[in-house]
Amino acid sequence: MLSKNVHTLDLSAWPDVTASVFVDLFGGDHSIVSKVFGNTRRLQHHKPVTKAQAAAALTSGRMEEVVRDELNRLEAENQSRLSAMGEMMEELINRGDIKQYWEVKIKKEQDRGFEVEKHLQDVLHELANERTDQEKEIADLLKEKSALERQNQELVCLRSEVDGMYDRLATESLEVMADEENLEKLSSDMSSKHQAVTEAKSYLEAEKEALTMLRSWVEQEAARVHERAEVLERAVRRWRVPAD
Repeated sequence: MLSKNVHTLDLSAWPDVTASVFVDLFGGDHSIVSKVFGNTRRLQHHKPVTKAQAAAALTSGRMEEVVRDELNRLEAENQSRLSAMGEMMEELINRGDIKQYWEVKIKKEQDRGFEVEKHLQDVLHELANERTDQEKEIADLLKEKSALERQNQELVCLRSEVDGMYDRLATESLEVMADEENLEKLSSDMSSKHQAVTEAKSYLEAEKEALTMLRSWVEQEAARVHERAEVLERAVRRWRVPAD
């Protein structure tokens, strides 16, 4: 029974079975597995093939025959499908469905192309406007840059002038400091000279006062001498009178 009528597969033992195995299973006794290894391989597929089965399959040429038959069957099925597809294609062409389908599709693509072209033109127009605006902005920025460069140049010139003025002020400040030192020296000298003059004036005033006192004393002494001389002269005259 297992070698002829069993057409089942133990999925619990082989959960990752491929679709080709299922297709081969529906072939019944004509399946590759059944022809090569018998129906027991459907229930014990996970077990290794016995050496006797492998040797029998290789030596008898059954594998080559089975593979050739299977390839012939697949080629026949493929040719049958291609023939059916050719007939369907011819029928569709005769009915005009394909032509109508492609005409509709081409019309849709043309309409879509027109829309895309219009959208592209709109986008290009917007880009042109944006480019014009950007060029204006760039021109304005260049003007501002030129103005800033001129201002920067003016600031550099002003800074140079300020530095020159600062240098001149520093030089003048040194000169003023030197003049102040000279004035301080002159003031000190003038103070010394004024003090000397004041001392000399005091000395001269003292000498003047002494001379005044001396003159007064001399005048007094002269007056006294004159008086004494007059007294002596009168006395001499008195003495001279009796002698005559």
